[in-house]
Amino acid sequence: MRIVRKDLKGSREKSTEVLDKRLFKVEEAAQYLGIEVDTVYKKSRMREIPSVKVGRALRFDVKALDLYIEQNTIQVLD
Repeated sequence: MRIVRKDLKGSREKSTEVLDKRLFKVEEAAQYLGIEVDTVYKKSRMREIPSVKVGRALRFDVKALDLYIEQNTIQVLD
């Protein structure tokens, strides 16, 4: 997964390889899961998504998000 951010001062694009990180920020977790940032906060508050507090910041472990996706995947009926 790759996040591309536009530089505000110029037209160049800065790309960040997200998978190199162990903990995602809220915005990165939202993009990874394909949901809105507000939904990530809500699911974290309701303890539906595992989260980590780093000081005052809320972070999301990539491995825990992968497990969440796996556990909430609806299987196809044969």
